[in-house]
Parts: sequence; structure tokens; C-alpha cells
Amino acid sequence: MTATIKQVWVQGFRIGSLSLILASGLLSCGSLPMSQLNIGVNVDRIGDIQQKRQVDAEVYLKGKVGNRAPFVGNAAYQLQDGTGRIWVLTKQSLPQRGDEMLLKGNVRYKSITIKNLAGRDLGEVYIEEMEQLQRNPAAETEKKEQ
Repeated sequence: MTATIKQVWVQGFRIGSLSLILASGLLSCGSLPMSQLNIGVNVDRIGDIQQKRQVDAEVYLKGKVGNRAPFVGNAAYQLQDGTGRIWVLTKQSLPQRGDEMLLKGNVRYKSITIKNLAGRDLGEVYIEEMEQLQRNPAAETEKKEQ
């Protein structure tokens, strides 16, 4: 009888442990940004990209379009999330201010040195857009929030 009780207790312990592991795994998914769950890729934070400066790294960014700069042949727009802002160089149509974007791109760095400032580098990290994965126009975003 004692062996039966021990066997039931061990099986109950295994099931309880497995349930605890599964429950904690599911609950931890709640802290992931929704974009990771929806598209299956890790969306990078703009602030991290600017600090690491990993040139030529492929990144996925999600944010809202701020300033825009049209050029001949291509354009640039500033993308912002809760951690910072970064310029995105694109050859596609220029998104409107307030549009929400999800994009794939490569990290680039443009060095700018000025002799009068003792050769100090005033360069900036930017993104060369490879693909616009999702684009939600500002008008649609405002409708969803209301």
C-alpha cells in the first residue's frame, strides 16, 4: 500500500511540475511584444541599434513615421519607437507622417568628421530599407484607437 501511495504521489508530482512549466512558459509569452508573435521575427528596438552600431546587421523595426525627406531617386523617413528615432533610407514610396511601419533593413553608418572640431566624428547610424513588411496608414490607426 505504501508503494502505491508513493507511486501516485510521484506521478502527481510529475504532472504538477509539467503543468507548472507549461503555465510559466505561456505566461512569459505575455511579456513579448505582439509583433514577435504576429510575424515570427524579433523586432529590434531603435535605441539598441543606435548604441550597438552593428553595421551591416539585418534588423526588423516597428515604429511610427515622423519626419520625412524626399530626394531624387529615393527618400528617407524617421522611424520612432519608445526607445528612440532613426532615419530609414528607402527606394519605395515615402510613407506618410504618423503611419505605423514594420520593416526589414540593414544597419548602416555614415561617418562625418569636421576638422574644426578636432576630427570628432559626428556620424549617424541609419537603416537602409530592404522591405516594407507592413504599413498601417495613420488614418486607419486613428480609427482603431477611437
